[in-house]
Amino acid sequence: MKHAGDKTKGGGESQAILYGINPIIEALSAGAAVECIHMASNMRHNLRQALEDAASDRGVQILGADRKSLDRMAQGGVHQGVVAVWGLPKPVPLEVLAQELPVKGRRLLLCLDEVQDPRNVGALARSALAFGATGIVIPNHRSAGLTPAAIKASAGALCWLPVARETNMGQALDRLKKMGFWICGAVMDDAQDPWSFDPGDKVALVLGAEGSGLRRSVEGKLDFRVRIPMQEKSESLNVSVAGAVLMYEWLARSGRKGS
Repeated sequence: MKHAGDKTKGGGESQAILYGINPIIEALSAGAAVECIHMASNMRHNLRQALEDAASDRGVQILGADRKSLDRMAQGGVHQGVVAVWGLPKPVPLEVLAQELPVKGRRLLLCLDEVQDPRNVGALARSALAFGATGIVIPNHRSAGLTPAAIKASAGALCWLPVARETNMGQALDRLKKMGFWICGAVMDDAQDPWSFDPGDKVALVLGAEGSGLRRSVEGKLDFRVRIPMQEKSESLNVSVAGAVLMYEWLARSGRKGS
């Protein structure tokens, strides 16, 4: 999803500028809090109609704008003649996130322990949506969070996936355990291959920060430790790639169980 910059109210991350035809239609379809849309007068009829239909369904106002104004709002991005102002997704409480999971079938939550690159958060969200995870848990501090850059990298996934923001990841994992989740973390040493065991039907997959991995305080909460086998002399995988591999394996195992 294409974004440029953000606008804030009272100093917090509350609004973002969204640009591009397909990204704006995706945001409207996902129920994102689009406040208004600015559109060039010379937009092609079929594209204008698609945007007007999507905006009308959500009761979003479309305002006319010249190209210079759109260029300024998009801060150099390729806006295709349309820019929207929208509210960034709001986090949900952890208990609500866990309770809203499907009642039947295998369930997966993705927990990101101090993943600080918004591009990694976005890429992980995109994989989470593709491979069946139903929510993400992110700490309040030392984490990329729900920024416009993360949402851009997610290609719209963060418009669909609910996110819980927690002050203490270790305590959040303890609460998930009480709600019946098994805690599975990606580590480098003393770990199993992801396909060599069954972590259960309610799983929280924990991924650590770029470079340093999981903190010891979080690693101590794990019920299962997994690693991705690789060829000798190969470098460790980027956290977003490792997460995608592990979530795919979870999805494949779910299929093999017939859920």
